[in-house]
Amino acid sequence: MFTILAVNHLLPLNGNRMKKLVLSALILLFCNLVIAQEVSQNKELEKVSIEGNEYYVHIVEKGNTLYAISRKYAISIEDLKAENPRLTKELTIGDRLLIPVKSVKRKDLEQSPDIDGNYLLHEVQKKNTLYSIAKEYHVEIDDIVQENAEVAQGLKKGMIIRIPVAKIKSEPNSEEYVEPALVSPYITHLVQPKETLYSLSKLYEVEIDSIKKVNNNLPGGLRVNQLINIPILKTYTDTTEPILQYDSSAMKAIYNVSLLLPLYANEIELAEDTSYNRSKELYQRLFKKAQYGIDFYQGFLLAADTMKKQGMNINLAVYDTENDTSKVSQLLGKEELKSSDLIVGPLFLESFMLAADFAKQNQLNIVSPVKQSNKILLGNPYVSKVATSSSLVMRFIGEYLADSAYNKNQNFLLIYPDHIQERSDAELVLKSYRNRLKSRQNDSIAASAIKEIVWKEDNQANIKLFLDPDTSKLNILVVPSEDQAFVTDLLTKLNSLKQHHFRVIGLSDWDTYKNIEVAYLHKMQVHLVSTDFVDIKNKQWIDFEKKYYKKFGSLPSKFSTLGFEVGSYYLGLMNEYGLNFQLMFLGYQDEILGRKFEFFKTGIESGYENYSIFVYKYRNYLKERVY
Repeated sequence: MFTILAVNHLLPLNGNRMKKLVLSALILLFCNLVIAQEVSQNKELEKVSIEGNEYYVHIVEKGNTLYAISRKYAISIEDLKAENPRLTKELTIGDRLLIPVKSVKRKDLEQSPDIDGNYLLHEVQKKNTLYSIAKEYHVEIDDIVQENAEVAQGLKKGMIIRIPVAKIKSEPNSEEYVEPALVSPYITHLVQPKETLYSLSKLYEVEIDSIKKVNNNLPGGLRVNQLINIPILKTYTDTTEPILQYDSSAMKAIYNVSLLLPLYANEIELAEDTSYNRSKELYQRLFKKAQYGIDFYQGFLLAADTMKKQGMNINLAVYDTENDTSKVSQLLGKEELKSSDLIVGPLFLESFMLAADFAKQNQLNIVSPVKQSNKILLGNPYVSKVATSSSLVMRFIGEYLADSAYNKNQNFLLIYPDHIQERSDAELVLKSYRNRLKSRQNDSIAASAIKEIVWKEDNQANIKLFLDPDTSKLNILVVPSEDQAFVTDLLTKLNSLKQHHFRVIGLSDWDTYKNIEVAYLHKMQVHLVSTDFVDIKNKQWIDFEKKYYKKFGSLPSKFSTLGFEVGSYYLGLMNEYGLNFQLMFLGYQDEILGRKFEFFKTGIESGYENYSIFVYKYRNYLKERVY
């Protein structure tokens, strides 16, 4: 049996009106009127609006302190506590803290340190000394040196150094500010519309005063989407990993799967009631927003259809989330969603965080199929993230480089523009490279060193100075950057150095840059590191492409492919293991079309991240997989 449930503006293929809308979408797709773009997280701080006020949202990680968070956002601790009444002396991992934009000191924010677990990340400025940095963060110079061996060679502007939060000395009357985040001893509740302290006291059978007491007396009252403590202690105390055992009762006759996707069905339907020209214009605009949701749905649907033929019974419900957190909150209030065995989506960060909290409260497995911050995994063992994070990619590059570091006929260079993100990524590459070499102990001495080049206006013309004077040697350039102008300029300059030999290791986004000469990619032996790779000659891909075209009348897009990959993996998992998800993730690996599925647990009480990494190069004007 295979059922598509039509629930609250779903996208069923058995409804005449929605058939017409989907057909219209496919016609527009086939005519190339719109182009789907992947949802990606903005690297800038994202804002949310709550009751007319703007906030940044910070998700507490292991090792975070109020002091560290206040430094990151350039806000006083008093303002931070005022906006988050549930804060007590201890932070709890996974908490979402609201940072009022109006209280942020904007000038200080530009130079505020980032947070990496138990460390503040300080970017060295001109005239900084170890003494001035130690004084600024209330730590000893020895504490800085111990965590940053490279500072023994001197400080350089732009260098990122780690400040150990645990070593920060308390200021007067501020002992609690340097206590690291702990796992909350209480269960938590996400406040829904129309809920009151009275209704919550009845729901959890606790006193109103008790709720207030564990939430700093809730001076601002309850707010929708606010996460509050409930004075009921969690039933576990052991923080070690539990021994996982297979539960045969987790196998079901029918599995309920819910897709939460941005389809904009309401707006599309309203577009039908306008004039022809206006309707055509609205369709093009709306389907540009909705197409990746529709494409993902169709790919997932094809995977479900395949599992049906293998005897799996699925109830598939598709909820239209648009890009609206209030609509997502309404959907999460519906009883039928609580019967889900698997939730996929939403695709936007804030909406996903709401759904992830809901999934945790109801012990439901939830999947993020697109690029999201790893913060969605903190403190929530029910979340799995399909898209591999950029930090894992950078660590892989460092290890990949270290594995070939013993050839003396090679010259290693790490080149990146003078931007905060690229500096951070380069630091991960270097750290991973060094750790890999250290793990080999005796062999590490024989390995090649990496020359680090920060690309600035004054050294662009002098790149030849960094190359090996022996032109017979291979110069391996690692370029962890997605800055199109920089990448194009670099490859152009390298192309002019006719007598030298190069291999350039870059990122998969370079594939989309239209202004890079294809000949450069071949001449420079460009190798691109990617989280997905489709071999168009592979039989699995050819079969998928044929089936997709037969069912939907168009070729699969990137999001159609993703939908099929995610559907095939998770439905296949449930078909074989039922709802034994923790066992499934740690023992069930696969490669479907262009994506690997190799999950690992990111923390004792946290979720699962996928490790899917490929390396491919250009050969005879085709892409060839090399890893």
